[in-house]
Amino acid sequence: MTPAEICQRLGVAASAQVWRLRGRPLARLERADREAPSAHWIRTPPDTKAAPFVAETARIAAGEVRLFSTSYFAVGQPPNWNRCPLTGTEAPTIPSDRISLTDRSQVGDIKFVWELNRHLHWVTLAQAHAITGAAGPLEVLRAQLQSWLAQCPPFVGPNWTSALELGLRLVNWSVVWQLIGGDASALFAGAQGAALRQRWLASVQQHSLAISHWYSRHSSANNHLIGELAGVFVAACTWPRWQGLRQLGDNARIELEREIQLQVSADGVVREQAFEYATFVYDFFAMVERAAAATGAPMSQAYVDRMAAMCCFMRSAMSSGGAVPQVGDADGARVLELHPGDQHRGYAAMLQKGARFFGRPDWVADLGDVGREDADWLYSGTPHPVARTSRQPALSFREGGYELFMSNVGTAEEVKGLVDVGPLGYLGIAAHGHADALQVCLSLAGQPVLVDPGTYAYWCEKPWRDYFRGTAAHNTVRIAEQDQSVSGGRFMWTHKARVQGLEVKRAETGAMYLSAWHDGYARLSARFQHRRTVAFLPDARSLQVDDLLTGRASELVELHWHIHPSWQATLDAGVVRLNNGSHEIEIEVKLVAGSVNDEQLALVYGQPQPPLGWYSEAYNEKHPASVLRWRGRASAAELRTVIRW
Repeated sequence: MTPAEICQRLGVAASAQVWRLRGRPLARLERADREAPSAHWIRTPPDTKAAPFVAETARIAAGEVRLFSTSYFAVGQPPNWNRCPLTGTEAPTIPSDRISLTDRSQVGDIKFVWELNRHLHWVTLAQAHAITGAAGPLEVLRAQLQSWLAQCPPFVGPNWTSALELGLRLVNWSVVWQLIGGDASALFAGAQGAALRQRWLASVQQHSLAISHWYSRHSSANNHLIGELAGVFVAACTWPRWQGLRQLGDNARIELEREIQLQVSADGVVREQAFEYATFVYDFFAMVERAAAATGAPMSQAYVDRMAAMCCFMRSAMSSGGAVPQVGDADGARVLELHPGDQHRGYAAMLQKGARFFGRPDWVADLGDVGREDADWLYSGTPHPVARTSRQPALSFREGGYELFMSNVGTAEEVKGLVDVGPLGYLGIAAHGHADALQVCLSLAGQPVLVDPGTYAYWCEKPWRDYFRGTAAHNTVRIAEQDQSVSGGRFMWTHKARVQGLEVKRAETGAMYLSAWHDGYARLSARFQHRRTVAFLPDARSLQVDDLLTGRASELVELHWHIHPSWQATLDAGVVRLNNGSHEIEIEVKLVAGSVNDEQLALVYGQPQPPLGWYSEAYNEKHPASVLRWRGRASAAELRTVIRW
């Protein structure tokens, strides 16, 4: 950390202690200086079918809430908001700055606590009320709102430990407020309703003021800062009744215009090098754009153009089957969930929203209705397109750090691949990056073949967190059983591998020739260098990857190829054959130069210790999967992998 960051963190800690000792909020709440109407940008789409929302409301009323878009958890009605839905651990109601987020005995898995308290399911209740006009969903919401305000007073318990979580709550509260009718809602009828309204509005102020004091800065100014700024800006547009909050909103707007340029490359890649986080921050950017437009002061053209660039990159990386390589961290989180579906549709929903906003149906032509409902709610009642872009999907994302290759796009013979030639992550700690320099991912006929195995979980046992973000869990070379980059904690890298010497040539046939190397192993006493060349030859229906390893002394060298679980893998006479019932693929790895001792080629499947051969498609889930591993001891070697389909 820099001296400036150390001072900033010490200042925040000191402020938290002062607030706690004084036993009162960090600032006196303002009286409303005007009863300005809320900006309104979420509307019920015409002909929306009520059944899914009514069914989901019934489950919420029965005490079940779906988290991370995957599984239902029994949380109670009303929920115990400080209890971890995964472990059952109930966090203490002590000052938030005294809570240790890494102590599972104190908070369980904090991600599950936070996910419940983002109140995405409150949006479902508000939607059910807006569609049907029924009082039932509103009564469930009333009980949950009252219980949350009672159980989670400001700066007490786990739900006041993260400014990002406060921002996410404000975004979802804004949507709920709009859908239930704002100040005129039946929720606020009578004296008790009016009192509930005032308590909720006081919490809105407290959230906004807390975020403004706790903005993520310096090495933490990543997606957290975007979410915090978005929460404050959306709150200022939704509840513009306090001069102080309006000023915070104006300041947040200025920073958001800057952060979208800093955190998203000109070619549309989120600089955290974590693809699923692109869907997360895109929702923040989209909500901010909608809120700004609703106030009559739209975001800048530069802001909107960077949103278009994000969509073009995602469309380029996505296969015709909707698959996107799982590069970098992913936690299954959504800013909003505007349809109670039973699948995680973040990438598709992002492109559906982008297609609607920019008038680009070509981005979603092969997705059908998957993820479309989110766009319906966000853009109902607005002209289409809202904006326009001339940007097109591409192959080279040099600034963002990815080179793509593809052929027969959109057909049954589609081939798509990606080579990671970018930085480890964003800012000093590169919190959500993985040690994946020069990895290659491949899909065939829209289905993943050679994959990045994903993330699994953030607060799991340390060996699992280390494995999924480490080099052995990526389609690249590992040396001396060390990661390319050096971890300093669950969300920190202290030494970062750098890709250098990138050269790319492309032919009219679609062929691609790429060469690059990284310096991640120069820190070893043997000072190894890994150079990789990739030759995509669509006419020959093959991909050739050559790995040149050079060092000053012999070390253990390992090359891994991770195979998606949908493929059956067999190893015979040095060749791996993959079959998914529709296609067959061959993978051959051989030594073409160098002297190697103890050479081995093996298929590994679900090895527990040390972890190897696992795949995670959703947060907190992992499944055994095949990985082809070549290993041997050498000071210099050249390996060749040939994949044929």
